[in-house]
Amino acid sequence: MAIVMIQGPGDGQAQATPEALRSALSERAQAAGQALVHYRCSSEQQLVERLARIDRAQADIVLLEPGDAAGPRTALHSTLEHLRVPYIEVHRDRPDRPDPVLPEAGPRLALVSGYEAQGYT
Repeated sequence: MAIVMIQGPGDGQAQATPEALRSALSERAQAAGQALVHYRCSSEQQLVERLARIDRAQADIVLLEPGDAAGPRTALHSTLEHLRVPYIEVHRDRPDRPDPVLPEAGPRLALVSGYEAQGYT
């Protein structure tokens, strides 16, 4: 099984996950007997399509960073309502500049915000 990390569209380099962070997350996943699978989506449509294809046979949990797709009542929100895998919504924002968050939907386990890249750890 796997931990699936999905990043939504964002402002280019500022949204890119640092290689050191991905490596650390991958090591932690392997230590727990899991694989870490990472997807970067360039549009909300691509993000929605990626999430719609995930099921329990592919992933135990999803780490979802919605990026610019966060907002009220979007196509992403509708897709999350039907998601079959639990997810954690992660934002790499700063406490003084919070990102918009998604309305609670589907099997969301937690919302992590305000810790920059440390939100993944």
